[in-house]
Amino acid sequence: MQSERDYLSAGVGPGGLYSREEIRVLLCDLARQLAQPLALAVAEDVFAAEGLANYFEFRAAVQELLREGKLELRQAQGEAQLVLPPAYTHAVGVLAEELPRRVRDRALHAAEQTQERRRRERDSRISLYPTDDGGCYMTFRQGEGSGLLLSVTVYAPDTAEAERLRDRFLENPGRLFGAVVHAFL
Repeated sequence: MQSERDYLSAGVGPGGLYSREEIRVLLCDLARQLAQPLALAVAEDVFAAEGLANYFEFRAAVQELLREGKLELRQAQGEAQLVLPPAYTHAVGVLAEELPRRVRDRALHAAEQTQERRRRERDSRISLYPTDDGGCYMTFRQGEGSGLLLSVTVYAPDTAEAERLRDRFLENPGRLFGAVVHAFL
């Protein structure tokens, strides 16, 4: 028979948080520290990917914080964002000092990386055109419409390779375009 602790620990990795209060503080601390507003989807991705907390405890913590007004939910750029009201900024900074520094740093780094990846996905134009042989052509574009600066099309022999190319491109879109421009200078 599984105990309640087993259910609450599902998805929690080494160094993760089990206390809902700690989860709440870490959520608020992320909202406080990030330069860009914390998208709810980013917070979910970070907590799950880093094994910071059980998903159900995470969701319960978010709902409590919203209900209590300690976090606000705003819609911007087509997504739900968690915003820390200014009145709680100082208190969260003090409470966050009680969390393990490694957990705070890991969460902040993962959130920054996830936000940057999502920004690149939003800003990048990648089109796939399947071929009869199971491969596909991929077109990477910088700019749009009359503002199109550069378009590069490459062939991928299968969908796995296409995904690898897409992921590599999204790591640093400027690398591809810089290489093309550099080839002509």
